[in-house]
Amino acid sequence: MSSVVPAPALASAQARLARLSRRMEWVTTLGIVLIVVLMGLAFVIPEWSRNLLMHRLGATGAKLPLAASDQVVMAMIHAVPLGVMIWGLWQVRALFRDFAVGLVFTTAAAQRLRLFGLSVLLQGPLGPLTATALALALSLGNPPGQRYLVLTVSISDYVALIVGGVLIAVAAVMREAVQLADENAAFV
Repeated sequence: MSSVVPAPALASAQARLARLSRRMEWVTTLGIVLIVVLMGLAFVIPEWSRNLLMHRLGATGAKLPLAASDQVVMAMIHAVPLGVMIWGLWQVRALFRDFAVGLVFTTAAAQRLRLFGLSVLLQGPLGPLTATALALALSLGNPPGQRYLVLTVSISDYVALIVGGVLIAVAAVMREAVQLADENAAFV
């Protein structure tokens, strides 16, 4: 049985991948911009800051103080997972850009996929760590006995670990495939 794909079908598939990749590059770029702008606003608009706290900490978030200095602390704590997220989106944006110009099975593509997978995987532990840091930092000024230690783990944190791990594994397979293709091309 032959696995040769007819040239018109291959060209059509490559064109579809290029179109999808160009669109996804724009979607990723828009996502990066929106994340930066909206999260920036969330740290300067008190109601948004409170909603963010309640989303992250539940009812505990409603009890914590939220002065201007607390909003700065919130922003500093959230900067770590947000930075990792934006870094990962930047990697996947570059991956889509490469796909759009036909650079699919390359070492660079495998590396970008691995780095994006790493950024997704890191969101798993960063979620609970961020919640704990927020509760501790914002309740530190409370009297003894009224400080909070919060540990939250969600299904999203677990899924981030699994999906990130899958992406890293696929990137490793992709890197091996690129090396094998390069070795085979050297024999011809």
